[in-house]
Amino acid sequence: MKIETISGFLHQAGFSCTVYDMGRRMVRLTPQQFRQFEIGALVYPTPLQQHAWLGLLGWQQYDKSRHFIWFLKLPLDEQGKINPLARDDVLHYLINQLGQHILTREDDPDATSAIPHGFTPGEESMAMFHAKAAEQLGQPASRFYGPARDYLAGQLGYEQWAFVGMQGLADVVAHLQQEDNEDRLQQAIPQLPLQPFGQLCRFLEHVTISTGMATVLISRLANRKPLEINRDELVAIIRALAGCTDSKLRQDFIRQVLTGPYANDVEILAAISGRCWEDLRDKELCRHYLECLAINNHRQNGFTSLLMDLLAIPGMRETVLQGLRDPNRSEALAQAIGQFFKQLGV
Repeated sequence: MKIETISGFLHQAGFSCTVYDMGRRMVRLTPQQFRQFEIGALVYPTPLQQHAWLGLLGWQQYDKSRHFIWFLKLPLDEQGKINPLARDDVLHYLINQLGQHILTREDDPDATSAIPHGFTPGEESMAMFHAKAAEQLGQPASRFYGPARDYLAGQLGYEQWAFVGMQGLADVVAHLQQEDNEDRLQQAIPQLPLQPFGQLCRFLEHVTISTGMATVLISRLANRKPLEINRDELVAIIRALAGCTDSKLRQDFIRQVLTGPYANDVEILAAISGRCWEDLRDKELCRHYLECLAINNHRQNGFTSLLMDLLAIPGMRETVLQGLRDPNRSEALAQAIGQFFKQLGV
């Protein structure tokens, strides 16, 4: 039987595989989604920079101790579908290896350097992926897990964050619904210094969080005047809220942000559209976002970059275009749109 896809090859070789989107939020793709994407029948749901950023965790059927981890950055065509030549590059490499170098070696836990279109995630993304992978493989959390739990319980003093391993925080978030981890996090969040808080938020964006957790995150800013709020802290909270099950709570917070002193800050706007894009399917919220984007502090370059990124996400184009065509739009938005189309040569 002719093998035409990566998933088909792995199945024939006796491997099970879980695929994660690594581009925006670390979300698992269903086996059907990945197969449909591979054969060009599915537009990639969360493109970033015209690529599908994938993390593959595979293991030999009936023996999860024998596994592999790959990270693939596959180019997309103008429709957001897979470039079949890139898929074939990876497939041909795997077939030529005849399975000899598929399994992860002890001294090379992420053996993607030789695979075509491979990439190395950032340190935080790698930590979160390993935390999720260990849980799925039935492996224990890292040796940093216990000390991270102790830190979040306040046992070491919250100022002693420099001694807490990044992998430990990722492990706690990956096991959020186990032991008393969610309670520990909620108790610690109001007291954490900015750096460990920001790191924690960048892990939380990759998991589902409860309304209670989201409320604690937002309440961290409750007693501050708008100009006393740290921009990086606000970005971190927006990102952490991306996985909140309470979309209304998140959207209300975004509305509040878009009326505050950072409403035109490109980092804030990038966090909203890059992590909470689904909320911009609300027409009113989308129009408000576009008005802020039109006068962002990076001017036209910021407008063009974030708008193109938003338009590339499946399901966003119609709502965004409606906002751009709104007859009641401001003059600033009209001018930004005109420059946008001029840059595209339209």
